[in-house]
Amino acid sequence: MDKQLLKKILPAVMAGAFLLTASLQVMAAPLTLPADSSKIYQVKGRTPGNVLKMYKKPGAEILVNLPHNATWIVRRNGQQLVGDVLWERVSWDDMTGWVESNALSYDAESTSIAAARRACLTDPKVPQDQKACCGYPEKAKGLPFRSVPIFSVRGLTPGQSLMMYVEEGDKSAIAVEIPHNATWVTKMGKVAKGGDVSFELVRWAGQNGWVNAKYLQEDAGKTKEGDDKRRLCSGGKELLPAASSDIVCLPASVIRRLRESGALSDEVLQKLAQQPAKKK
Repeated sequence: MDKQLLKKILPAVMAGAFLLTASLQVMAAPLTLPADSSKIYQVKGRTPGNVLKMYKKPGAEILVNLPHNATWIVRRNGQQLVGDVLWERVSWDDMTGWVESNALSYDAESTSIAAARRACLTDPKVPQDQKACCGYPEKAKGLPFRSVPIFSVRGLTPGQSLMMYVEEGDKSAIAVEIPHNATWVTKMGKVAKGGDVSFELVRWAGQNGWVNAKYLQEDAGKTKEGDDKRRLCSGGKELLPAASSDIVCLPASVIRRLRESGALSDEVLQKLAQQPAKKK
């Protein structure tokens, strides 16, 4: 090749390579956004069973599965474009990581609730020892209350969820996906038993449904925290003992979903579906 021609081509090739490298660096560089904790976001466009994964880094190292209907998500201070996916840095519960940005939408209702609680916390008319009760439901004040054991999820790993199944009637049967590290799960007083398998009716994040009890462990610290707050905020002095669970049969919708998923043997499912003998 002619040396003069080579001298002309090489600078052009090197300039093109430099521009391509710079372009890729810009695509991967974080885009700074203000961290605005006054606005609350929620997961959008997901169906029951279809979680939103939070990662330690965009698309890598799963931290937790966010339920398909999760809210109380706070945007932090960064976005990052990787390929054609825009990732967003967010906090949810006590974890901070990266999720796909297009899976979030503004939650006006939760934002309003958060604003009211902040106003209560900064209101000089509210006694300091009552600040912990900001947001406590008015209808629960002044009533006797019962100790409520709090349970945490155990035996699962990041990227797994404890499926909660609706009590009855829904075609999909999945109510919500409880994260592998969730707490503040409360039992509702019903248990279905089949062999070594037990399903309990529980409440978590405002929803009721059935879960496999082997993944629940009582959390003494959270139980005390919850009881202490109810005692303080309700104004009640009486703490009734925790209620025991009644043995019942598992709803047909849950049995159907477990059979379809192959999660349990037919023998166990038959035992879970049997009506318990009526108490005399």
